[in-house]
Amino acid sequence: MTLYEDQERILKDCTDRFERLGIDYMLTGSMAMVAYAMMRMTNDIDIVLEVNSRHAEKIINEFEPDYYVPHQRVRDAISRKLMFNVLHQETLVKIDCVMRKDNEFQKVAFSHRKKINYSGFDLWIIGKEDLILSKLIWAKESRSEMQMRDVASMIRNGFDEDYVRSWAKKLDIESILEECIILLGENYVEGHDT
Repeated sequence: MTLYEDQERILKDCTDRFERLGIDYMLTGSMAMVAYAMMRMTNDIDIVLEVNSRHAEKIINEFEPDYYVPHQRVRDAISRKLMFNVLHQETLVKIDCVMRKDNEFQKVAFSHRKKINYSGFDLWIIGKEDLILSKLIWAKESRSEMQMRDVASMIRNGFDEDYVRSWAKKLDIESILEECIILLGENYVEGHDT
């Protein structure tokens, strides 16, 4: 199997496990881009979770022994609204489990998640505009050209510009958005036309 095939298989397995536990989640990051632009290779799977402290032991028990699960890190990440990762033992595919923050944008983005058919199975995914905004936030923090190219790739096929611009202003990421628009205008950015 290729890395991408392994990632798809593990993504399905993880989302099935979260659904069995009754944990609300949404796929985000580069694997979510498949729904909105051309896929690019990524080293991990990013999933936002809406959990509380009672979920820690359930997650540990559900994912072991098929996954390496750092017990204390899971507990700490949930209580402090951070991130933990689990590692699939057989394939070494890493899943970054990000706790949904309590800020206004994260709450709205999570409320906009939608269920789609993703490569033959259903899962919850972040909305396109919220993924654009999330990647702009990551680009602002990291100055990552890759994140900016991801944004340019997604906006080339159209997006709700009013929504994105409104949130970009609130999140102080307007200048990064403009840089992505310029990047799109100056260079060919891979993506697909819808």
